[in-house]
Amino acid sequence: MLKITAYSSKISYRPGEQVDVKVSGQGIEAYNATLKRIVQGDINPDGPGYKDADISCEMGGPFHAREQKIVTGSYGRVLPRTALSIGGAVSIAALIWPTMPGSSRQTIISVGSQSSLRLSLDDRGCAALEAISEGRRIGEASTNVQCRAKAWYVVIGSFNPATNELRVEQRALQTFPSIRDSGAGTGRVSNGIDVDWREITFAAVLDGRSPTLCYNGKIEAPFICSGQPPSDSVVDHLTRKRGIDTVIAEWDFSTDIANDTFSDRGPHSLDGKFFNLPHRAVSGHTWDGSVYRWSECPEHYAAVHFHDDDLYDAGWETDFTFRLPDDLRSGAYAVHLSATDGESEYYVVFAVTAAKGAPKNSVVFVMPTASYMAYANHRLGIDVSETEIGAGQLLQIDRHHVFLQENPQYGLSLYEVHSDGSGVFFSSRLRPVLDIQPKVQGFIGGLGSNIWQFNADTHILGFFEDRGIGYDVVTDEDLEAEGVEALADYKVVVTGTHPEYTSTKMLDAYRDYSDRGGRIMYLGGNGFYWRITYNEKLPGVIECRRSESGIRGWEPGTGNYYHQFSGELGGLWRRIGRAPQEVFGVGMTAQGFDLSSPYIKTEAAKNPRAAFIFEGVDEDMIGDFGLNGGGAAGNEIDRTDSALGTPPNALVVASSRLHTDIYLMTPEDLLDPTPTWSGTQSDLIRSDLTFFETSSGGAVFSTGSIAWAASMAWKGYDNNVARITENVLRRFVNPEKF
Repeated sequence: MLKITAYSSKISYRPGEQVDVKVSGQGIEAYNATLKRIVQGDINPDGPGYKDADISCEMGGPFHAREQKIVTGSYGRVLPRTALSIGGAVSIAALIWPTMPGSSRQTIISVGSQSSLRLSLDDRGCAALEAISEGRRIGEASTNVQCRAKAWYVVIGSFNPATNELRVEQRALQTFPSIRDSGAGTGRVSNGIDVDWREITFAAVLDGRSPTLCYNGKIEAPFICSGQPPSDSVVDHLTRKRGIDTVIAEWDFSTDIANDTFSDRGPHSLDGKFFNLPHRAVSGHTWDGSVYRWSECPEHYAAVHFHDDDLYDAGWETDFTFRLPDDLRSGAYAVHLSATDGESEYYVVFAVTAAKGAPKNSVVFVMPTASYMAYANHRLGIDVSETEIGAGQLLQIDRHHVFLQENPQYGLSLYEVHSDGSGVFFSSRLRPVLDIQPKVQGFIGGLGSNIWQFNADTHILGFFEDRGIGYDVVTDEDLEAEGVEALADYKVVVTGTHPEYTSTKMLDAYRDYSDRGGRIMYLGGNGFYWRITYNEKLPGVIECRRSESGIRGWEPGTGNYYHQFSGELGGLWRRIGRAPQEVFGVGMTAQGFDLSSPYIKTEAAKNPRAAFIFEGVDEDMIGDFGLNGGGAAGNEIDRTDSALGTPPNALVVASSRLHTDIYLMTPEDLLDPTPTWSGTQSDLIRSDLTFFETSSGGAVFSTGSIAWAASMAWKGYDNNVARITENVLRRFVNPEKF
């Protein structure tokens, strides 16, 4: 069991800034904190060896350990700005599209705090209206008819204090012969109830700050009115927008879709806020396929999809803060937390960028933090049965994998589905992310070190340190915030091993940097594959909608292809019209997680333009070794393709061949499912080592393989893959134009 977990509110700092650390400790009395520079995170005994460096920094401590909890579940909340006094009968109604009826009791709308009326689905999946006093149910009416999953209903509840009668009705918008899923029922409140109207919540009830009785599914157009209008009038009001004169509140979820607020069109302006990022920009009951972009017709996207396992911000309190040294050089750092009993540790990883106005190194490493977040706390090895088959090996289980299975509240990655089976659109770093640490191992890192994302990227950082190459670090979030200016002062930009997730601003920054004559070394595979979006008002979270094609464990649902945060079309950059080949020369072609392969030089390797690449490398076979599958070309690999934008002057100086049949072509290339789409059968399944000059005097060198860096690290960086990388880097640093 992990006894310490933690996070910070930022993942990119500058020297001299304050760092906040939020910690939860279980089963320990106290812990110490030190600042470390992370050099090499791979603990494989066949690798170059784990390495970090202690940084002198006053942090205080030892610190008393306390447990901080995480509670998941998205919901909406309204806190009336003025006291409401509503007398007489009242009705509550909404359109719903439940996804897990019958799994548990689920709140649709709760009106009041200590004394409340609660429109819900009971534990059988039937619409119900409850009267609650001091946390105790004092009356209930149920339709006694279960709702169908993923079907639209109007649900109506009303209470008449004159008779203490509760009424509830559910009406299916689409009916079928012999299917009974509409109904009504009545009940009574034992001693009456005076609803306090202090708060109104949607999709959950709050126990302090924690959501409970969470609803799974869509809610649209909830409203409250005085009296008990006929059910037909309520249905007409919700489905045909015909007015009811006695409206108290009428919420419109189609406003401010990009953010986390919603408005009330009623007389009391009971506007509200959503918490834990439920899905917005999803099809509502009126969506008919005539529009796909929610911004063109928001009323077709007036629904919100709530989940009981949504999580945006864990909301932990800060346990300590400290100030980074003013002279701290740029790099990857971590606050190392260690229990005073010596039995547990945790690393809170972040980047330190160059100080403003300070001299910069010639080389900058772009830490692909968006991709780290996409995989944050993923459970691919245990929850996804085909992972073991796809890896071609028995899976290695690290202790953090076990911890995540035992603690699902730590949130999901973009590779999971929610408890109701819908895809996860958002991933946040405002929670402990267990895989963004040195020393951790993965499921799909290939035979050998079996590391992924951040830890795999430390093979590149270790290479810089081994060769004495000065470098700075920026993050994806810096590119998103500053655009090309985050890269402008550097001669060479080096990517990580797997920069898969990219926003428009990030991709623009790489393109603009290249257009200005910059030099790019893409040392990874499956890069720049999915479009993501950030939200300026909601820091620390990314959105990804996997539309129409690509390697994916879920799809966003027909009509739900445009991002909530930006209104941009989601999906593959290739399908959006900006294939990675245009900037980097190569793009994703296949994946396989068993064995990696070497590259074989091509005739283009003899071209004088490529001579600098192979200085001191006489052999034709490159990278027939490595810590990731035993070769330099593997895991996820990229190829050139002139039809997708590879520049015509690009040289493919080496290519991998004869991958195993675990390697399969990407879905976007598979137009006809025949037996010719595996590693031994398809010429498309290869990694192309590619170089080209740009018209502005810059150049691009792309490896097209996640496994490349793991071969760089082989035998302490003494090998032909590391030599080629150094040759290219030193030539790229040279200001002489190509």
